[in-house]
This record gives sequence, structure tokens and C-alpha cells, in this order.
Amino acid sequence: MREVTVEHTVPFHDVDPLLVVWHGHFYKYFEYGREALMRAHGLDVPDLIALGLKMMVVESHCRHLRPLRHGERVAVRAHFGRVDHKIMVHFEVLSVTHGHRAARGHTALVTLDAAGELLRDTPPEVRARLGAAGA
Repeated sequence: MREVTVEHTVPFHDVDPLLVVWHGHFYKYFEYGREALMRAHGLDVPDLIALGLKMMVVESHCRHLRPLRHGERVAVRAHFGRVDHKIMVHFEVLSVTHGHRAARGHTALVTLDAAGELLRDTPPEVRARLGAAGA
């Protein structure tokens, strides 16, 4: 699976006084996509714990293109980029309601062992679960 798409409706508590989605919530929307993508590859939190691993976000970036408003239907697309030393997850946030891209961005994750020590490379057992996704 190279890409996942998750949809949700913008809730009232995500909008600011200007009635648009507050910019920080886009990272939450990215997380919806990342969680679904990881789950689809057998790398949800319980899976990582069973492998004796943890992951940590070390970088995030969001480019805001158009506003989203309360009640809009939103699709978040997520896919893997490189997976060697860190795992790059790329995102697009789309307004299904209006048919435009609202934002795009990425997060970078590194793998830690059970004690929280940084691993230089993504472990083979994680890369195997990603398969060709990060190729």
C-alpha cells in the first residue's frame, strides 16, 4: 500500500475567531493520515511496542495553501518517502467540499530502542513491514 486517505469533517473546535481552521490543527490532520498509514503497514503503536521499538517525530513542515472552514469535508493523503535513516511521511490535505488542496507537508520520524536510544538506521523489521512503500 503506497498511500492511504482518511476523511473527516472539520469540527467547530478546530476553527479560530476568523472561522478558518487554526494553522496548528493541520499537524493533527497529518497525524490522522500518518496513524492510518502506519497501521496499514503493521506499525501501529502496539505493533512497535511488540517489536521493542519506539518512534519519535524529529521534523515537521506544513505549507498552507488555502483555508479550511467549519463543516468542510477533508481528505488527508499520506505516503512514505525515504525510510533508511529516518522515515519520511508526506501529506496532502484536500477540501473534498470545494475540490482544492489546502496544505501539504511532511514529518520525519526516527526509530528508538525500548530504552529510548536513537537507532542510526531504520531497523530491518520495520523496513520489511514497509516493503516497497518507501522505495
